[in-house]
Amino acid sequence: MLWERKHRSTKLDVHWKPQYDLCRPCHIKYDYVGYYETMHDDAKDVLQKIAPGSDLQVSQRDFDNPGLPSHAHLHLFENVSTTDIRQILDFYKNDYKVFGYKVPDAIRRRLDETRLWQLEVAT
Repeated sequence: MLWERKHRSTKLDVHWKPQYDLCRPCHIKYDYVGYYETMHDDAKDVLQKIAPGSDLQVSQRDFDNPGLPSHAHLHLFENVSTTDIRQILDFYKNDYKVFGYKVPDAIRRRLDETRLWQLEVAT
């Protein structure tokens, strides 16, 4: 994703595109926004809204990883440079703003530690 961005490639795989660019939330008034992390509960809420009083059920087994916390894969960033992490966060900044995501504490601490280290080296 960073390589494509650096080289201004127009062939960025749809799976890596920011949701903000795909869904255009500032241009379309959505009735409901669901999240991967709460997919099971979100599906139940939508079902209740479209079929109130129905005996239809959303089964937990309908979802591969229901309630998977967004920080579950942070270990994948262990070998990613701080510069690349900053670029990734910048690339997805509108997703973070519009959809209310927070930078995970582990990533935030790493960025803060790097900033402190850079300040110590500079003095």
